[in-house]
Amino acid sequence: MKLTAEIKDSLSTSVLCWLATSSAENIPNVSPKEIFSYFENDSIIVANIASPQTVRNIKQNKNVCISFIDILKQKGFQLKGTAEVIEKSSSEFSKMENILTS
Repeated sequence: MKLTAEIKDSLSTSVLCWLATSSAENIPNVSPKEIFSYFENDSIIVANIASPQTVRNIKQNKNVCISFIDILKQKGFQLKGTAEVIEKSSSEFSKMENILTS
């Protein structure tokens, strides 16, 4: 999915998002995330900070939903798609890490 300028702007001004995952047994899990952004024009990146259930679920079932809201504008988005866990050995990891830590 191509991220529009409106979605990117909302991601940049939102301070919290909710990442919904589901296990292989279809048990849902929603976890709030504070460190997130977009990567290039088609990916949302979320830091893995003490989220073992989220990681397990993504490895079992890649379907996710992410929601975020700019509270000052009272507008947000709910986006559905697939996720993957990016390991430190990935060539993209350091680029994504720089975005999340800058």
